[in-house]
Amino acid sequence: MAITKIRGNQINTATTAVVTALSFLNTTSVFRLPSGDTDSQPDGVSVGTLRFNTDNDNAEIYVADADGQGNAGWTEVSGGGPSVGEDSVIRTNSDTISENLTVGPTANGDAKFTNGFSVGPILIDTGFTVTIETDAVWSIV
Repeated sequence: MAITKIRGNQINTATTAVVTALSFLNTTSVFRLPSGDTDSQPDGVSVGTLRFNTDNDNAEIYVADADGQGNAGWTEVSGGGPSVGEDSVIRTNSDTISENLTVGPTANGDAKFTNGFSVGPILIDTGFTVTIETDAVWSIV
């Protein structure tokens, strides 16, 4: 049986817990996520589990539909994509697509994926396809 050490506001990094309520007594308190690289992503965890991925330098969450096909898995917790400037005043996107993509509600499981846009020019790498579902729109500005 493992012993969990809690001393003041310090909890042993090997401690596993489910947090059902959290209250900070002052504004300098922090909540630190467990962390690890991509290879150490745990299997069989509950949907909603959070961790910090040290390879991606980003938080990630275990979701019921990570790939748009109903398969559970890890996905990055994102803040709206890359940006420049304070308060993300300028949004940016890559100039190259290097994966197969589909714009539309059927492939992505939600009507919010019906309309998409990017700022071009954009190169679609050889061997990759962007599919636009019927009644969906992808605009390149």
